[in-house]
Amino acid sequence: MVNRGRSGGCITCKERRVKCDEARPKCQACQRLQLHCGGYKTKYANLKFKDQNHKFGTQSVVVRGATQQNRAYNLRPLSETDTAVPFFLHHYARIGRDISSARGFFEVLIPIYCSQRQDSALSLAVSAVASQVLSIWRHDNSPLPQEAYAQAVKCLRRTIQDRREWGNAATMLAVVSLQLFESIVAIYGLRPSTQIHHNGALSFLPFANAGDNNEGASAYVRRFILHTEICSAIHQGRQLQTIASSWIGGNGLFTVSGNPSAALDAIGVSVARLQARHLKLGLQSGRVTLSPEALSECIAETRRVDQQLLTWAQCMPDHWQPLKLTNGWNIDSSIPVYQSTCEIYPSCQIAAIWNLWRIQRILIVKIKLSLLDATLNTWQSDFECDGMSSNLQELAELQHILQELVDGVCYSVPFYLGNRSKPLSIADFADPTILLPSSHFPGRNGNWNKQIYHHDPRVAVDEHRRHIIAQGPWHIMSPLSRLLTFCFEECGPPMRTFFRPGQYEWIRDQFLRVTTLLHIPPVEASTHYGRGSLSKILDPRSSDTMAENLATGVRKGAIFMSGP
Repeated sequence: MVNRGRSGGCITCKERRVKCDEARPKCQACQRLQLHCGGYKTKYANLKFKDQNHKFGTQSVVVRGATQQNRAYNLRPLSETDTAVPFFLHHYARIGRDISSARGFFEVLIPIYCSQRQDSALSLAVSAVASQVLSIWRHDNSPLPQEAYAQAVKCLRRTIQDRREWGNAATMLAVVSLQLFESIVAIYGLRPSTQIHHNGALSFLPFANAGDNNEGASAYVRRFILHTEICSAIHQGRQLQTIASSWIGGNGLFTVSGNPSAALDAIGVSVARLQARHLKLGLQSGRVTLSPEALSECIAETRRVDQQLLTWAQCMPDHWQPLKLTNGWNIDSSIPVYQSTCEIYPSCQIAAIWNLWRIQRILIVKIKLSLLDATLNTWQSDFECDGMSSNLQELAELQHILQELVDGVCYSVPFYLGNRSKPLSIADFADPTILLPSSHFPGRNGNWNKQIYHHDPRVAVDEHRRHIIAQGPWHIMSPLSRLLTFCFEECGPPMRTFFRPGQYEWIRDQFLRVTTLLHIPPVEASTHYGRGSLSKILDPRSSDTMAENLATGVRKGAIFMSGP
């Protein structure tokens, strides 16, 4: 229970959890122990936490060896200057989050943040990220985020001079938060993200839990660091960094019961290694011809990883399964849908995990296509007609699989975006004209919202709606940009030819729509930006160029972010 509201005790006595005599200017307890008296002005005025656990179900996080409920807190009016942190924590770290889908950052951020002083490295790092996020919503160019970022970096440097801090969950979260800040800034600058904070987080892995009694939280944060490393390795087509591989090999990985995200990350290690090996062999460029034995070994390994991904999908809990809506569900005509179909999910987080699974399977299909091309060349050289016929049949099957996976990403777009078309703003949360399919179709038997949100159905629908408005564009930005960059890549099979007729154009327009919502400035054709409508982009070639530049820039900035 955290409450910094009514008590009149000094800051130091509050932190020591002892009674304060409230003497002025310094309390007697502090003077007797020769401690610095922190004074009586609360340093927690921007957040007030109170026990409302009965309203938020049973979702929990492990903090300091005990199970604590996620705290709820009151947001101040958004016109005030100290609202960035509560706005960020409420809309990004609390609603729409569940420990069963936890990746290890947002799900433990609130309780660990609450345990820190306001001038700690984590508090300052969260303030920097929150200020940056709120400035995007307010469409301003405030210098506050950069100032907070500089303060956080300075504080972190002081903090890590103490080796005992290297394994603390709060210290690791501070580093991860700074990397998130850097990634957001890089995306809006359409430039590569620096990885200094990511590398710093990895360097703390061997010290996790050392000197920290918050073992449960450290485990979650450690998993998030490894999750980010796996995603970035797949983004860059490289092997995992040595420190991550060594840690995984020596300590096991993600043995978390009932957490499908952790299970998918364990498979992601194999996907990253397989892709890196494939690129090293040069198969995607067609430069290398493997021996029949080596080719058979590559094919067997690819099938093994693909089977792991298929098994993962078959083991998903029922309430995680997407609910497919078609014309019979009376989807509002203002919501862009692909093939008159959309799929809805319990939360953005769960939908993002499904799209990560789809992108990993698409990567496996790409590798299979390259191996198949090498096999076909071998059959042609040996003039083995029967074998060639069999491989042509496999080619048709792979094309069908790839189309279904791409369809799945397209079907998730309406869930994330609804009918939104204008740059996001604070007013969106109360805008009745914004329609989201899942607000009207909450899931099988109406139980989805109860899994993650408030028990009161009315509050659950509102929280579900608010978390999609806040997080939706961010979650779908990466999958759409990934599909587009598949089409731009010069090596490997020409992916665009495997899409259905008109599908590339639909994906392109939805990605441009996302950049409009997030008001990410385009590289070219800036006159089309910020008008609230994609219909102003009349020249398809201009749209293709803009989409290619934006998708490439976004992926460079998001290299060290969670997701596909």
